[in-house]
Amino acid sequence: MTRSNGINLALAGAGVLLYTLIFPPFDIAWLAFFALVPWLILIFRCGPREQFIFSMLTGLGFYLINVHWILPITIPGYISMSIYLALYWPVTGMLIRAMYRHGVPIVLTVPMAWVALEYIRGLGPLGFQWFYLGHSQADHLSLIQIADIGGAYAVSFMAALINAAIFELFHFRKSLSNRHKLIDFATAAAVLIATVFYGQWRLSQNMTRPGPVITVIQEDFPIFVEGESPDIYDVFDGHLQLSFRAIADHPDMIIWPETSIGVSINPEFLNAKPTKKNYQYEQPHSEVFVETLTKLARTARAYLIVGALSKEFNPEGHYPEVDKYNSAIIFDRQGNYADRYDKIRPVLFGEVVPFRHSIPWLYRFLNENMTPYGRDGFEYSLTQGRTLKQFTLPTDTGDYRYAIAICYEDTMADLVRENAATTTHKKPIDFLVNLSNDGWFNHSSELPQHLKICVFRAVENRLTIARSVNTGISGFINPDGSIEAVVRSGSKLYGSGIRGHLTRQIKIDSRITPYSRIKDSLSRVNLILVLFCSCLNPVRYLRTPKESISHHDA
Repeated sequence: MTRSNGINLALAGAGVLLYTLIFPPFDIAWLAFFALVPWLILIFRCGPREQFIFSMLTGLGFYLINVHWILPITIPGYISMSIYLALYWPVTGMLIRAMYRHGVPIVLTVPMAWVALEYIRGLGPLGFQWFYLGHSQADHLSLIQIADIGGAYAVSFMAALINAAIFELFHFRKSLSNRHKLIDFATAAAVLIATVFYGQWRLSQNMTRPGPVITVIQEDFPIFVEGESPDIYDVFDGHLQLSFRAIADHPDMIIWPETSIGVSINPEFLNAKPTKKNYQYEQPHSEVFVETLTKLARTARAYLIVGALSKEFNPEGHYPEVDKYNSAIIFDRQGNYADRYDKIRPVLFGEVVPFRHSIPWLYRFLNENMTPYGRDGFEYSLTQGRTLKQFTLPTDTGDYRYAIAICYEDTMADLVRENAATTTHKKPIDFLVNLSNDGWFNHSSELPQHLKICVFRAVENRLTIARSVNTGISGFINPDGSIEAVVRSGSKLYGSGIRGHLTRQIKIDSRITPYSRIKDSLSRVNLILVLFCSCLNPVRYLRTPKESISHHDA
């Protein structure tokens, strides 16, 4: 290995280390303001080929370390996911270099390109809105309030801009004067100060009112792909006992986690007359569960939301024979079935295999080889929910509107925002319910990572979020992003054996955020500008010298 490549490898390693340390379980948030600096040095000291290779190694090292919680579920999925996500690092590096070559100041190229690729990374069926730079600041309320304008992307932009200014200030470049660098650093400082002032102003506004009383239930049933699954009656009884304890809190609503019911309990399934023995065997268990849940809702005089699979039988000859949904089932105070929400975005390969109808042979190959669930040809794919829904919770103090996000739907800014989006002066929903099952991840750092991403959904839409999560972390997030309370064991936030219930009167925030109205318009405009600046020189007529990128200029 040459000395130059040794330095490049060291810079890649430093980039992996620093970017890892800003997220749980380490949570060293202040490192986020220069976590990108080693990587920025790397991309500007390399040629195009070396930039791609060492940036790819940076991204691959980061994801192999930080999505380790996927490994027990699927080794092929873990490897392919890490490689795919790692590609965003060299592509971002290419865009930064191209924009800089065309005369865009480094203090703009870095945040614009970084946020553009974060935005793209969250799109489509492969979208993964996780490990955004801005997510590292979830605990710093003054810094994240700008998310109600531009989403988590706005916080990422601010942090990336500061990274660029620090890189520019301390990494000597002959082509840039000290005055130029100091101006850019002062610009970054001004952006940070403005962010804090805006955050303090938003936090000082007292726009909340008391809302309904809600209980979230958390049990601790880890799930293993290879091994014995928890008995469905043990799981049911655990949640049931915690719910009966919560009745003394007089909740208006009790929430159980995703798939806490191990059988299908939707009326379409209960009223069907299936011909296959496995469905005939399931129905009596479903009836027992529904009867018990009805008694719970009546005794508590509370609405009850539970996670379960729903099944709907199709006409003979239709493929598939049964549509299976990941659902949230709602019972009213009288214990009657009220409604249900079906998960709209099932987890790729975890819950659905692509190409089921379009390319059947490829679907069968992926179904049997990407995860253990499809062995021997078993088709485990769920059907995608058809539409977003808003529901009404009637209480003695008034009616409240809410929406439901299942599992990692709460990490998807666009999905949650669509429930809160409005063109009128009235918010369509007052709060958000999240049912999740993080029992797949073996009490790992995925749990606090998931919680902190959810914080941004609260700020972006000024909604209280009530989370009920198997194995944790269950609790309540206020509309300003502060965590009201979580189910914990002493100072222990997550880990084996943490179970319980938590009841709070939630806060209702009447503010309609700019983000709810303009959606991701700012991110889209930024993406267009990045593509334009990468291909053309937007400042060719401004008499700004066109700076080259070379080993000597670095």
